[in-house]
Amino acid sequence: MKKTIIFFLALLAFSATAQIKVSEKSVDIDGSKNGFYVEIPYADQKSTEKELKSLLKDWKGSFSSKKDVLFADDCSLKSMGENTFDAYGKVEENGDEGVYVSVAIDLGGAYLNSGEHKDQYKVMEKILKEWAIEVAKEVIGEQIKEEEKVLSDKEKELEDLKKEQEKMEKEIEDYKKAIEKNEKAIEDSKKAQEEQKEKIKTQQGVVEAAKKKQQGIK
Repeated sequence: MKKTIIFFLALLAFSATAQIKVSEKSVDIDGSKNGFYVEIPYADQKSTEKELKSLLKDWKGSFSSKKDVLFADDCSLKSMGENTFDAYGKVEENGDEGVYVSVAIDLGGAYLNSGEHKDQYKVMEKILKEWAIEVAKEVIGEQIKEEEKVLSDKEKELEDLKKEQEKMEKEIEDYKKAIEKNEKAIEDSKKAQEEQKEKIKTQQGVVEAAKKKQQGIK
């Protein structure tokens, strides 16, 4: 429940158009390196590290990790040119707002930067932007599944309440019919009682007449 509330508040805070931000800056990954600083809203550190690990492995390098630093050696991407490169990655929490992802690319003697490697920089910037968007969408997708399950449960609860109401309404109708039936039976009983009283009164007269007749025998 707490996780759901935090997610709901995050949705309100970021609105429906939260932006993925990819900036060039000096990042702290096993020392200061020029690299990319990616802000991903909604995401959490654990799942993002898993996705970043998958991304680095896709670059066909030799992957390893040390504490909070992910590393891929001798990566190869056609869009980055013929030469291999090394990639460093690190994910940090950004409170309830998501995560920060730092990425540094070692081209061999120099770290990728927009000044010296304009074309390659744009390629990697695009790759990281698209990757970050997918990460954020995946997180939202999982939250949607959870919220849809909650919605489904609430809809089922509503249906159960409706069925219970219908059951009680039927019971009331049955009670009403029983009351009407009993009220009619009571009226019939009252009428029968009055008729019986008249019969008793008549019979009492017969008994009295018989007694007088008996007394008249001398």
